[in-house]
Amino acid sequence: MTDGFEDDPLAALWSETEAPARDAHFELAVEERIARRLLLVDGAGLLVAAGAGATALWGFWPTAVKVLDGLAGGFGAAGPVLAAAAAVSAAAWWLARPRIA
Repeated sequence: MTDGFEDDPLAALWSETEAPARDAHFELAVEERIARRLLLVDGAGLLVAAGAGATALWGFWPTAVKVLDGLAGGFGAAGPVLAAAAAVSAAAWWLARPRIA
């Protein structure tokens, strides 16, 4: 059964200028706007979190310095020992790595 549009010249013209079933350019533009909006929301969240962390650290810093100064006094003599242990560990790691022939 036919609709009777096969012989209509306007139907042929309209079928040539009809929009495609999927418009890739439009879909890409919409997805790009969505991605930009999500990026903006994520960036704003990170900015707020970083600002809150910086404010907390700024307020806590004087107390932290006093506490850490008291703790750091005992580690002064351990510095050379820790440096030597780090050097020996690095050498052991270097020598134990697998060789590629």
